[in-house]
Amino acid sequence: MNHEMWEKTSIVVQSTKEDGTERKRNFNNIAQETTDEQLVNFGNLVAQLTGEDTDQLLVKVTTAMN
Repeated sequence: MNHEMWEKTSIVVQSTKEDGTERKRNFNNIAQETTDEQLVNFGNLVAQLTGEDTDQLLVKVTTAMN
């Protein structure tokens, strides 16, 4: 029987600058147990640090079949 095994999680924070330019920031090696609330808080932190509103937060989970 095959089982899915977690390999990694990464996130992409998408934002738009005041001039309309879109930005994508990639973050890798996110902990497997990260909650939705923690991800939202992280997106808010990126917005606070950059001064740009977060438009979208994409979560990419990579698994492998065992």
